[in-house]
Amino acid sequence: MKRVLTIAALFFLLGSCLKEPDYNSYKVDLMVDFGDKFPQEQKAGAKVTLFNQSKAYTIETYTDQYGKVQLSLVEPGFYSVTVSYSSVQEGIVSYLNGLKTIKVYGQVNDTIKVFKGRLAPFVIKEFYFSGCSTPAGKAYSADQYIEIVNNTPEIQFADGISVLEHESYGTGTNFWANIKDTIVVKMIWTIPGNGSQVPVLPGKSILLARNGMNHRDDPNGNPLSPVNLGSANFEFYVLKQPEADLDSPSVPNLIEDLFVFRGNDVAFHVGGGSAIAIAKIPGNTDRERKEYIKSNMVSKASASGSNTTYFAKIANNYVLDAVEVVLDEARSVYKRFPPELDAGYTLVSSGSRSGKCVRRKVQGVINGRAIYQDTNNSTEDFFKDVDPRPKFYE
Repeated sequence: MKRVLTIAALFFLLGSCLKEPDYNSYKVDLMVDFGDKFPQEQKAGAKVTLFNQSKAYTIETYTDQYGKVQLSLVEPGFYSVTVSYSSVQEGIVSYLNGLKTIKVYGQVNDTIKVFKGRLAPFVIKEFYFSGCSTPAGKAYSADQYIEIVNNTPEIQFADGISVLEHESYGTGTNFWANIKDTIVVKMIWTIPGNGSQVPVLPGKSILLARNGMNHRDDPNGNPLSPVNLGSANFEFYVLKQPEADLDSPSVPNLIEDLFVFRGNDVAFHVGGGSAIAIAKIPGNTDRERKEYIKSNMVSKASASGSNTTYFAKIANNYVLDAVEVVLDEARSVYKRFPPELDAGYTLVSSGSRSGKCVRRKVQGVINGRAIYQDTNNSTEDFFKDVDPRPKFYE
């Protein structure tokens, strides 16, 4: 009996020394809504990622045969939940994405609807925005660029494709979230041509430079720049008097359709706040396209209410590709693009002046042509913090 009492006392002592949990934990049950026509036997294996918005960590799991996930011991807080999945039906690969924010302060039962991604002929291959430093230690970002690639096995024409920048830098709640099936942009620049003047071979790209020059060698450039953009196909040029933006004589200019905060040059946020997209805006001519933009303006009053600024809304149906670029992981919750355009996000975690970019992953190579991954989820589709390699094909 004495031995039994001793063991019992020991267990009591050990139990009293154990640290109490720092928080209550809860059970989270989620159902992925694939739609009524989705085959039951293919509902297993969808990747479900929960991102804790305050502590910036992720929980990953996969759906069962019923499209469900069940999690226990989930820490209280706000979570963004993304669903990414690829399925094959009748030999055709489809990508499904979903996004939702949930609040875990008790047991959760919720449903997340997924959307089928559209495979566009052109996708954004590379976006270099971080800039670099000069030998004198000053900031340099004139070497920014966007590269778009023909991701099909056939020749495609890039005439009339527009580059868009979302109105928000993603530092707070999206002001335009209630406008459905539409994005709101502050910048639209378009590749000139009549529809058959800018052919792009399969697997090849179009390079759109902020300044189309060899930044490493040009007297106006920076020897520490990581890129030579002298072979760019087009450049962003702001026509002003007196002239402030460099106009490369060997690189054609994009058409300025909308530039709300019109400075002396086009500049993307070096920290990563510029969410960009490419679109085919309605209109067979420059005039018709500009008329469409003009007829789709929306207003936003300043915080003080002293002035009003106008932006353009572009229907999701006209968007070919979108890349949600964020300042940092913590602010990834301030989504600007809807999940059917981009269910995730990407970033350069090394920050401004790092000389790094984001680059789309290669899914495979067919007959020497790189096939770029396009699941409409930038978290899955892009490499972060990589060296810029414009016009380089895997």
